[in-house]
Amino acid sequence: MNLNHVHRELRLIRAVWGFLACTLLPGSLLAQDTDAANAPALWEFRLAAFGRSSPTYPAADKNNLNLLPLPIPVYRGSFLNFGENLDQVARGELSETQRMRLGIDLNFSFGEDSADIPVRAGMPDLNFLLELGPELEVKLDSRTPEQGEFFLALQLRAGVSFDGLDATSRGFLINPELEYRRDQVFGGDNLLSLRWKPTWASEPFMDYYYEVEPAFATPERPAYDAAAGYLGSKLTAALTSQITEKLVFGVSASYYLNGSAENELSPLFRQNSGASIQAALIWKLWESERRAPR
Repeated sequence: MNLNHVHRELRLIRAVWGFLACTLLPGSLLAQDTDAANAPALWEFRLAAFGRSSPTYPAADKNNLNLLPLPIPVYRGSFLNFGENLDQVARGELSETQRMRLGIDLNFSFGEDSADIPVRAGMPDLNFLLELGPELEVKLDSRTPEQGEFFLALQLRAGVSFDGLDATSRGFLINPELEYRRDQVFGGDNLLSLRWKPTWASEPFMDYYYEVEPAFATPERPAYDAAAGYLGSKLTAALTSQITEKLVFGVSASYYLNGSAENELSPLFRQNSGASIQAALIWKLWESERRAPR
């Protein structure tokens, strides 16, 4: 593993914590008991052993392997929640009913040195990318969490990349998402989530990954003008298991379908499909006496 890349990833993680304490655990870690006497703590501090293998960018032909120890703060407020979801770093509740939730979601992607991506050699690096925007989630049935529930979410996120403290707008993404979520699968304290998410992106976002400006063109990498449109789809299966009161294990796997994407003719578009897997073993080290709001 490239040690410079590892150090760069650790610096990026510290930057994320400075912006908004974040986490890398799939799914809800602890059961949310509606009984106030049994409610989870408002604050927790956890330590995670985290591993992930995933494409360096959508439709890339190179995967990154990250093995990191991570301290994880967790907060469960009446408006803001963070620390309990791998695909949604933070969630803000603007309005919620029994069947509908309007919130704010945040996510991020690690960057990569272009020198470590052969097809991008000589091009600008891919920097840390933050995504933030509103989400409307609708419950599609009347089943209980133990029976399995279906949800439809409509997400709109703005993308911003960071080169140190220099921020650059990268346009926006539209993500409808269909999810099946079930508690207590396999007869234990487990949470299963199955998700399908197609994505459409604006031109600035597509430029970030697929544009080749004339200054960076080579005989093997001709100039290419990226366009807005369909980016691809992702299928994800995630399982979180409460092993003991203080120990949780989470694993998720995703399969990417990039065929028929708007910019599949870009020389930087390398594969019509890809896969990622990530896992985390979490120890709860401390929790506050104050309980989370119902």
